[in-house]
Amino acid sequence: GFAIQEGEMVRIRDIRITGNDKTRDNVIRRELRVVERDMIDSPAIKRSFERLNNLNFFETVEILPKQIAPGEVDLDVKVKEKPTGSFSIGGGFSTLDQFTLIADITEGNLFGRGYLARIRGQVGGRRTLGTITFRNPAIFDTLTSAQADLFSSRTNYLTYLEKKQGANLTFGRGFSEYLTGTFTLVAEKIKITNVDSNANDRIKDQKGTQSTTGFRASLFRDSRDYYLDPRRGTRIGVRTSFGTDTLGGSNNFYSVSFDAMKYTPLPFWDFRHAIRGRFGYGDGFHGSKFPIPEFFYVGGINTVRGFKYGRAGPVTSSNDPEGGNKQIVLNNDLIFPVLPDAKLNGVLFFDYGKGFSQGQSLSLDLRMAAGMEVRWISPFGPLRASFGRPLDGPSKDQKWVFEFSVGSVF
Repeated sequence: GFAIQEGEMVRIRDIRITGNDKTRDNVIRRELRVVERDMIDSPAIKRSFERLNNLNFFETVEILPKQIAPGEVDLDVKVKEKPTGSFSIGGGFSTLDQFTLIADITEGNLFGRGYLARIRGQVGGRRTLGTITFRNPAIFDTLTSAQADLFSSRTNYLTYLEKKQGANLTFGRGFSEYLTGTFTLVAEKIKITNVDSNANDRIKDQKGTQSTTGFRASLFRDSRDYYLDPRRGTRIGVRTSFGTDTLGGSNNFYSVSFDAMKYTPLPFWDFRHAIRGRFGYGDGFHGSKFPIPEFFYVGGINTVRGFKYGRAGPVTSSNDPEGGNKQIVLNNDLIFPVLPDAKLNGVLFFDYGKGFSQGQSLSLDLRMAAGMEVRWISPFGPLRASFGRPLDGPSKDQKWVFEFSVGSVF
């Protein structure tokens, strides 16, 4: 927590950091929104506390003023570090991956400099995935970040099999306290095989090997107080993707996605309401088709819960997901504490959304689903389990769907 006494104008003489046996002082100082000789300012101290908490390096954070002379204080920043390195082996279930075995080696504060290093492997009934990630969140303690990713995956989408290898290089920049932009260079090689006879022509036409070279960019304003378990704040932004053969790839396309969410604390216990809306659209250009790897799949724990993966969008005659080039997704959550000390929350949700194929026009005739979810900020990272069902469509399709995932909520 933090404590500020309101009253006369008081200047900060010194900032003293304690408890950081591993984390370097500069990693903490670059998150503070006050410096020596500043006038003490409650909103800046509160924001400094939020930023240090969002690092996820510390069990507790305290920022306490200590008066040392009339009109002067020292600011004591006390942190209690927690383990930031982990080796975990676990399992999960989702309607895309089926039963999954996951192995993960992560160090979120490498050398005490705030670097992220991760090696992750996943083997499931329908997806095999390997990734290597390195991230420097503040190059030379500036507002610029850099991240490199290497990945290889094999995914059975039921109507086709996708094999993908590639690398991404991402640069980020903080433009203001809450506004951040990213720019990613993309190089991917994709192979589409085992195309089902029930698949549509857009999928059949892309059988074989293709490649994407291009970039992705995003701009987001994020004022959430705690990223892993927010009480209040908003996150609003846009993402764009471009692939072009001028850089050596075979795919020519663009896509744009808008994403907005808002968390509002409710006036009883620790209940919160969260609402999120997403819209996405993509297409090919220069006579090219919108590539399969960029398709939107609506349905599943990360879009419209209560539907199996991709089932709230275009499907084949045998009810297998096909994906589309447009999506609308709306999520409504009532979040409440179950075991606060264990960081375990319950959620009642109502979702509304649909994916659209290239032959379909956008409409507000969307699919609906409702259910419940459990979220746990575990020592190994955020865990989610949802249990929901569709509220529309044929009665034979209105069955309960259970899914489990590892990773942040949004």
